[in-house]
Amino acid sequence: MVLVVAMVSSLGGGGLIDLGSAFVLQSKAQALHDRWDYMRQNGIPDSHLDELTREWAVAQSYVVIGAGGIFWLPGGADTISRWQTESDAIWSRDLSAFRSQAILAEQNLHAVLAPESFVQRKSRLDVFGQATTPLDFSTLRDEWNMEARLVPIDRRIAGFAGGVVQEVHKAEQLGVRSDPAAGIISRADTYSQLPAQQRMSRAEFLTRDLLAVQKNLQGRLDAAAVTQQNMQHALDEISIAALYGLDLSGYQSRIANDRIRYANALTVAEFNSITADLQQVAGAADSAINVVLSQTHVISGVAMIYQDHPLSCEEAATSMALTHQGISLSQDQILNELGADLRPMYVDGQGRVRWGNPYETFVGNVNGSESNYTGFGTYYPPLVRIAKAHGASILAYGSMSAETIYARVIAGHPVVAFSTWDWRWHPRRDYMSFDGQWIPWIGPVYASHVYTVVGVSATQVLVNDPIRGQYWISKGAFEAGYSDFEEAIVFA
Repeated sequence: MVLVVAMVSSLGGGGLIDLGSAFVLQSKAQALHDRWDYMRQNGIPDSHLDELTREWAVAQSYVVIGAGGIFWLPGGADTISRWQTESDAIWSRDLSAFRSQAILAEQNLHAVLAPESFVQRKSRLDVFGQATTPLDFSTLRDEWNMEARLVPIDRRIAGFAGGVVQEVHKAEQLGVRSDPAAGIISRADTYSQLPAQQRMSRAEFLTRDLLAVQKNLQGRLDAAAVTQQNMQHALDEISIAALYGLDLSGYQSRIANDRIRYANALTVAEFNSITADLQQVAGAADSAINVVLSQTHVISGVAMIYQDHPLSCEEAATSMALTHQGISLSQDQILNELGADLRPMYVDGQGRVRWGNPYETFVGNVNGSESNYTGFGTYYPPLVRIAKAHGASILAYGSMSAETIYARVIAGHPVVAFSTWDWRWHPRRDYMSFDGQWIPWIGPVYASHVYTVVGVSATQVLVNDPIRGQYWISKGAFEAGYSDFEEAIVFA
């Protein structure tokens, strides 16, 4: 005790000191030091506690009988009181500051996410309401600031991922493989559910990979679309060649192989290679067709038969076509099986001509006249029905192009074609049948006629005309007259 008193006296303390007070102050100082550790752990920056920590270090630089020397001197209690006050102030100041910063961060995120409903926002506000320490508020501040920075990034990634999904759907429609799209879409989905920090670390790589996959897919799809167009063109050419009676089965095998290659292609180069092969196939088929078209083809075994009645041209044309199959069927037999709608034409209250339906039966009197509405004729469906009933083989009927007729004739099949009398195009004056169907019609001023096509050359068409006999006409004239109706029957 004498030693302590002497030491304190030498430090200018003057007088005896209460040893218990020094130990109490040391204990309070230690508690404050522990509190500073707690404050650091709960978000108070080290720099805000540096001065207090330095003073603590000085106070503990010399210890006398278990207490810092400063606590043995007068004013030690004031130091502890000041440390306490400053600690409270630092905590309060930082808590307020970080809370304000968190509020601003949340408001900024809300603005960036606009439009955002209160329901969508409520989870953030609930978390904010539960925060109690500077660390809580600084953590929310940093997280929300990062979320705000991530909003445009996330939206861009979502847009790229959506673009890849669209490309995948297009690939499915085109029958194109889309790998590795499934993997990148899965990564984008996983990314969307990660915390902000992890999203930020992965965003750049994911964006790069999404763009690469989308660019790759788009290139494939563009190339695949071209390939499909060329595949369809090649198939069309092969189909047309078949109409001309050409055997191009070898090319069909190539197309089948190209289909397999197409289904497995993963690069633009592969699609381009398939396209090149298909173009060769189409070119070869086109060349074969052109060779055929440059030649003259006349079908043998088709009798020339003139019509027996003023309006029995379609029956005569059908009789002619049937002779090619060795079937003899007179015009009167056909007319008898057709039956006739002899009800007279009338004009209804809307100014429309109303008459029978030639798609069902013969309209009017076969010995009548189209110009005075006493007779008209029949179209292809009843003729097909009767021909089949007598064992005829019919390859096609109904609407077809002039080019199809040429191909069928070149392949050796006579065709009954519905056209105009003078081989010219005329404006239609369609009438309405009694049963409400619009009927193609150029009468009563101009007359329709029916022919049997039996030959084709590079520039002309050979027809059996039931009134004028057999003759060649130009393809231009044939197509002009035929274009008014574009209906025909192809016989085997």
